[in-house]
Amino acid sequence: MKSIFFCVVLFLLGLNVQAQTTDFLTGLNDPQDMLLDGNILYVAESDSNRIIKVDLSESNPSPEVVVSGLPVLRGLALNGTELYFSQLNGQNKISKIDLLDPGASPTLVLENFTSAQDLLFYENELYIAQFGTGRIVKIDPSIANPTIIDVVTNINTPIAMEVAGDQLYVATWTDNSIKRIDLTNPSPSATTILSNLSLPVGLNFRGEELFIAEAGQSIGQDRISKINLADVSPTRETVVNGLYNPTKGLETYNNVLYIAENFKISSFELPSLSVDEFSQVDIAVFPNPTSDFITITGIVNPVRYSIYSLSGVLSLDGVITNRDTINLKNMASGTYFLVLNEKKSIKILKI
Repeated sequence: MKSIFFCVVLFLLGLNVQAQTTDFLTGLNDPQDMLLDGNILYVAESDSNRIIKVDLSESNPSPEVVVSGLPVLRGLALNGTELYFSQLNGQNKISKIDLLDPGASPTLVLENFTSAQDLLFYENELYIAQFGTGRIVKIDPSIANPTIIDVVTNINTPIAMEVAGDQLYVATWTDNSIKRIDLTNPSPSATTILSNLSLPVGLNFRGEELFIAEAGQSIGQDRISKINLADVSPTRETVVNGLYNPTKGLETYNNVLYIAENFKISSFELPSLSVDEFSQVDIAVFPNPTSDFITITGIVNPVRYSIYSLSGVLSLDGVITNRDTINLKNMASGTYFLVLNEKKSIKILKI
């Protein structure tokens, strides 16, 4: 009798864990990666050979096809209005499309390039996780036939990347670890900050929290974990489990965590960040110095910004979201301060 009672309790607890997530978008075919640009969520739907988008500010958003006819999609990255994507297994290339031209055909960036599992931009350079070759590389995509530059080699099965400030975090699939790379170091190396995971496949930052999608549990019991990078020795904490085969697709919008699983996108409500946590968020502004635009990354939710001159005169203000750009072309050369939510100040130089 006691064993039956124990099994019932475990079953009910399992139901409770399952109820923590909500089906946000169902009927998908292998969503492999997601990319958040403001309130627009882009999804690489691999088995449907397409990239779709949904507006997260809408209560019941409908997916819209951005581009189709793209087999074996994997990574997504955004630079301004250009959306970059990688393809594997017989395609082996990286391409881009201009989001301002809905009828445009994809433009080839790299061909005959294998194992490009994940993409991201850092200071206008495209970083690529090459899963099968065990390395992180980078290119300048503004140049035709760009040179491939090694960032770190001998890093086993890199599958997902996230950047916070000048630190690149990499999930390594068969090593079951998270590694960190200092991008300011001219000869960077990978340092393990967390091990003993279970097939980490996706990463996402919110403040100093790093969320990790782990796909190595039993069927229907995969999980999202997190660590706090403010801790000297970060410890893994389970956020939610009862998932089915999560992928790289992991994004946060308005304190909701969106999770790509095998045939759907789930959502999970997160507690709000405190004011102190916001002040510690790794915000990156680039290029800095600049002659025209700056891009802001590391913002969790939409924030109000103000730009002041050294004499305290307000030059610009408004609301921005992650990866938004601010036009400084009409401002005089000099030193300014970018202030976010009246809490965090960053010095910028207009040249």
